[in-house]
Amino acid sequence: MLKDQSDFHGFREPDMIIRVVDDHDPAMNVHTIQTAGEKTTTSDLTYFTDGSITKNTVNGRDAESKCYWDGPVLVVRTSLKTATGEDELVTDRWELSPDKQTLTISSHIDTDKGGVDMKLVMAREGSR
Repeated sequence: MLKDQSDFHGFREPDMIIRVVDDHDPAMNVHTIQTAGEKTTTSDLTYFTDGSITKNTVNGRDAESKCYWDGPVLVVRTSLKTATGEDELVTDRWELSPDKQTLTISSHIDTDKGGVDMKLVMAREGSR
């Protein structure tokens, strides 16, 4: 994670995020390790880049995702419930830099209380 280029819109900024993307078109497995203070969490999610619906568990909550290509940008739309039971829609736009060394994930999160935009910028291992 490149902290100086990422924007968590006032949410607690993680100390570290490592994301491993294992692409077996159309299946894509995403393993994430995230550390904030003394707490480390991991997640393993699967998406299908052909627009098929996938079901995952995100932070202990059932989630349903649809993933598709918008030109060179991978769009991941995930529907789930917040911890208080409200509907939540997360739209992530994954963009790889032309040199394939930087991944920028722009996220828009919608709930009944409004929306928020965040950005996560990550460098390929060994590129920085």
